[in-house]
Amino acid sequence: MVTEVDQNSEKMLIEKLKNEFPDFGFLAEESGSSDEKEYMWVIDPLDGTTNFSVGVPIFAISVGLKKGSETILGAVYMPLTNVMYTAIKGEGAYKNNSAIRVNDNKTLRASVLATGFPYDRAENRINNVTEFSKVVPHVKGIRRLGVAAYDLCLVAEGVFAGYWEFGIKPWDFTAGLLIATEAGATFKMLPHRDYSMIVSNPFIFDELENILDLKKQN
Repeated sequence: MVTEVDQNSEKMLIEKLKNEFPDFGFLAEESGSSDEKEYMWVIDPLDGTTNFSVGVPIFAISVGLKKGSETILGAVYMPLTNVMYTAIKGEGAYKNNSAIRVNDNKTLRASVLATGFPYDRAENRINNVTEFSKVVPHVKGIRRLGVAAYDLCLVAEGVFAGYWEFGIKPWDFTAGLLIATEAGATFKMLPHRDYSMIVSNPFIFDELENILDLKKQN
């Protein structure tokens, strides 16, 4: 699902960033990738398009900057609440310029987690339905907001203790993952699942991974 807003937002972002950084490349959801450059902007102009299209007021703009394979900057903006999450590699994570940190929940039972499901869940056997059912009995709650970048930011500020999802794309998580890790989150990529990950505070990571039972699938 693509809206006119996605396309206009992406066009505006690329034009402005090109003016400021003419030698940088782009990987963007709607227009794809430019020629590979040392520095690459990774852009989701509207993360949560389905929410936006039906009137659910949760969506974000996500912009990350990679130098080679390393993400060095991330920004996630929530337009309706005027909240900006930011991080620079090695300099911590911030919400509207105030430092944020993952929570210190020690168990899943005390934790609220976030997750999502792939758009092709009807055809894709790796659709998170089995894993979701495994986790539900062990946690305080699970939320499905439909905005991966925002889920990661909520882990960063300690609202959610953890997040997992399968089959997301670089523009969905590049900025948010840097923000989460700069806030103290532990993460693991699952490369066999096409950009899939577990992200959480350090205390519950092993418990969450064990319940998801992903080690056997690596």
